[in-house]
Amino acid sequence: MTTETVSETIQRFRYKLFTVGALGAFMATLDGSILNVALPTIGDAFNASIDLVAWVILAYSLTLVSLLMIFGSWAGRKGYGFAYRFGYTLFMVGSLVCIFSQTIYILIIGRIVQATGGAMFQAIGVAMVTQIFPAKDRGRWIGTMVMMVAGGLMAGPVLGGVLLTYFSWHSIFILNVPVSLFGLWFSLRYFKGLPAENPDKKIKPIGAVLLAAGLLSLMLGMSLLDNYPVSDYHIWGLGLFSVIAFIAFFKFESSPERAMIGLSIFRNRIFSTSIGAMILSFISMAGALILVPFYLEKIKGLEPKDVAGYLVILPILMFICAPLAGWLSDKVGPRLPTISGLLINGVGLYLLSQIEATSPGSYLILCLVFIGFGIGIFNTPNTSALMGSVLPAQRSVASAISSTSRNIGMTVGISFATAIFAFFQSQYADLGDYNTVFVASYQRVAQIAVVIVLAGIPLLILRGKVLPAAKRKAETAE
Repeated sequence: MTTETVSETIQRFRYKLFTVGALGAFMATLDGSILNVALPTIGDAFNASIDLVAWVILAYSLTLVSLLMIFGSWAGRKGYGFAYRFGYTLFMVGSLVCIFSQTIYILIIGRIVQATGGAMFQAIGVAMVTQIFPAKDRGRWIGTMVMMVAGGLMAGPVLGGVLLTYFSWHSIFILNVPVSLFGLWFSLRYFKGLPAENPDKKIKPIGAVLLAAGLLSLMLGMSLLDNYPVSDYHIWGLGLFSVIAFIAFFKFESSPERAMIGLSIFRNRIFSTSIGAMILSFISMAGALILVPFYLEKIKGLEPKDVAGYLVILPILMFICAPLAGWLSDKVGPRLPTISGLLINGVGLYLLSQIEATSPGSYLILCLVFIGFGIGIFNTPNTSALMGSVLPAQRSVASAISSTSRNIGMTVGISFATAIFAFFQSQYADLGDYNTVFVASYQRVAQIAVVIVLAGIPLLILRGKVLPAAKRKAETAE
C-alpha cells in the first residue's frame, strides 16, 4: 500500500478510527473503577473475605501494569487493527467469564483476561491518535482521548451504583459484551488500511518476560505494604526479585540486537522529563486522595453514596479540562500549561494539608477542585509533548510507556501514602482521640504530596522549550 493510499484511508476513516480507540480507553478505565462500589456485594455473594475480594480489583490493575509496554511494542509490529481486534476479543471473553463465574476465583481469572484486553487499549490509544491526526491538532485529540479516560473513571462508581440498585452484580459486566462486539466490528471494517509502524521488528520474548516479571513483583510488593512491614520476607523478597528482573531487562535492552523497547527512547530529554513529571504527578495525587473516602466516612460520618459525590469532582474536572488544555498546548506549547497545572495541583494539595476534623464540606470541595483542575491542565499537554518528541516507529512503545508510568505512579502513590499514614498514626498515637490522630497523620501525607508534585516542575524546566504544533509545522516547512 502506497503512502498516498494510507493517507487517504486515514483521512476518510479518521473519526471512526478514533471512535474505536476512545471507546476502548473509556471501557478499560470504566471497568477499573466500576467494581469499587460492588466489592461488598460480591464479597457477600461468595462469602469471601475483604482481602480476597480486593484481588478482583488488584488482579486487574497488576495485569494492566505488567502488560502495557509489551503490548505497545507488539502493536507496533502487528498494527493497530490487529491490536484492537485482539483487545476487544479478550475484553469480551473476560467479561463473559465474569458474568458466568460461580466462585470468586473464577471471577478473578475473568478479570485477568479482561485486563489483558484492556491493556491493549491503554497501550496504543495515544499512539494511534498521534498517527491519524496532524501535529497541529494533536493536543486537542489527545485531550479528547484523556477526556474519555476521565469519563470512564467518572462514570464507573455512578453506573455501578445504579446497576446494583436494580440488578445483581453480574449486570456490571453484561454491558461490556455489546460494546466489545461494536468495537470489534469497527476494527475489522476500518483498520485494514492502517499499516503497522514497525512490521519488521521482532519481539524478544526474554525481554518481555523480564519486564513483566519486574513490574508485576514491584506492584505486588507495593500492594502488600498495608499488611506487612518492609522487613517481612514477602516485601523484601518481591523487591529483590523485581530488582534482579529489572537489571536483567536493562542488560538485554542495552543490546540493539536483543532489545524489545530500546533504551534510546529515554535519551530523548523531552520524553524522559515528561515521563518523570507524569510519575511524580500521579504519585502525589493518588497518595493524597486514597485517604479522602476514609476521612469522609470515619471523620465526617458520611454514607458511601454521599462520598461518591465528592470523589466524582476530580474526573469531572479532568473531563472538562483535558480537551481545553490540549487546544491551548496546540496554540502556545506545553510549557505554560504543564507548569501551571502542577502549581495549581500543589495549591490544592497544600490546602488539603490544612484540613481539620471540623472543616466544612465546602473546604474539601475547594481542595478537590484545585487538584482536579491542575491535573486536567497538566496531563494532556504533557502527553502531547512526549508523544510529539518521538519518532513514528516509536509511537506505540511511547504510548505504552506513558500508560505504564501513569499506572505505576498511582500504585506507588497509594502504597506509599498508606504506609506513611500508618507510620504517622503510630507516632501520633498519644495526641488524643481517633479523629485527632487521623487528621494529624493525613496532614503529613498531604504535605509530602505537595513536595512530590512540585518536584516535577524542575523536570519541565529542564525539558526545554517544546514548540507549539502550528509553529513547529511552519518551521518544518521553511
